[in-house]
Order: sequence, then structure tokens, then C-alpha cells
Amino acid sequence: MKNFIIFLIIIIFSNQVLANEYVIPKNGKIVFNIERKDKVIGKHTFLFDKKNGIVTVNIDVNIQIKLGFLTIYKYIHKNKETWKGSELYNISTNSTTNSRKKYFVEGKQNNNKFEFTGIEGKKTIDKNIIPISYWNVSLIKRKEFLDSQKGIIRKLKVKYLKNSSLNFNDKKISTDKYQLQILTKHPSDEKPFPIVYVWYTKAGELMRLEFDSPEDKSIIKYNRIE
Repeated sequence: MKNFIIFLIIIIFSNQVLANEYVIPKNGKIVFNIERKDKVIGKHTFLFDKKNGIVTVNIDVNIQIKLGFLTIYKYIHKNKETWKGSELYNISTNSTTNSRKKYFVEGKQNNNKFEFTGIEGKKTIDKNIIPISYWNVSLIKRKEFLDSQKGIIRKLKVKYLKNSSLNFNDKKISTDKYQLQILTKHPSDEKPFPIVYVWYTKAGELMRLEFDSPEDKSIIKYNRIE
């Protein structure tokens, strides 16, 4: 009987882990100041809403670098994701790059597959694909992802680096740091992808993000403020 109870606890716990591959913050939001050379150049916001088992995530990225009154760099990205459990059910994005190129992605589950339209037209892939939105910690277990700007399936190499402590809301938070290297190149890419570093709590909540700017190699830091 004792062994059966232990077995049952293991099964229940395992199912909880599988059903919750991502973490939703208690306040329903993640907000980063985007910093370059110790100056705030923009914001990256994730807003979460969960109703009847459906999770909606609204993502907004707005970056502007000014020289006096002149804007010398601008990037805007808006993304709406709908999740059912650990599966992406729907995605809709639009982006405007610094070179004023506009991109759109529309995708949804259909007949046990995931259909999406991007720069290469309409495509179909396994329904377990996830976008590279960073908030979803299951990204570190993947070898490919959906590029949420262009609608391209790209290969990914993930490397665990170390455990480290970060300060957030006057508390020290224990995190794991990972290196994300995007391997797939595409003719539409204006510059090579930088290596991205991400920090997640032990539970899997996104706490920090950092990469070298492809524009001038300056370090871009995401400092979480909410």
C-alpha cells in the first residue's frame, strides 16, 4: 500500500509538470526595460490572461534609439499567442524593422497540425511547435522553433551555462543561465543572429535576457522591472 501511494504521488507530480511546461507570473505580466550602454532604449512586455484553461499572451516590443531629436534606430513587434495547455493554438504577429520592412505571421492548429503563413507563404508543421517568445521555458528543450517575426522554422542549439543569482524586487532570485544559438539562415536575414543569453528561475519564469546587437556589437540587456 505504501509503495502504491508513493507511485501515485509520482504519477500526479509528473502529470503536473507535463501540463505546466511554462510559468505564468502571479501578477500576470513580465516587463523589461531594454538597455544599451546603460540607457533605456525601449520596453518588452508580456501580458498573460488565463480563462477556462486557455492562456492568452500579448507581447509588445518597442525599441527606439535617438541621437538628439533624430531617431537612428526603431523596431516594433506585436504578438498575440493563444495556448491550450502546453500547445500553441493560435498566433498573430506583425513587425516593422529598422529598415522599414514589415512582416506578418498568422497561424493556428488545424486537423492535429499547426498551419501558419509567413514570408514563405502557407506552411504546415507538427502541432507541438512553439514560437521563440522567450517567456516559455520549454524553449530550452527544443531543437527548432517558429520565428514569430517571419514565420520560418529555424533550428536552435541550446547550452546550459551556470546557476546564478539575480536581484529582483529587493530579493535575490536563483536562476539558470542558458545560451541560445540560432543555426538556420534565411535569404531575408539582413544580419546574422546574435547569440542570446536567457535566465530562468528554477520554476521556469523568465528573468533576464541579453545579446550583442547585430548593429554595432553593443550589449543589449533586458532588465526586468515587473
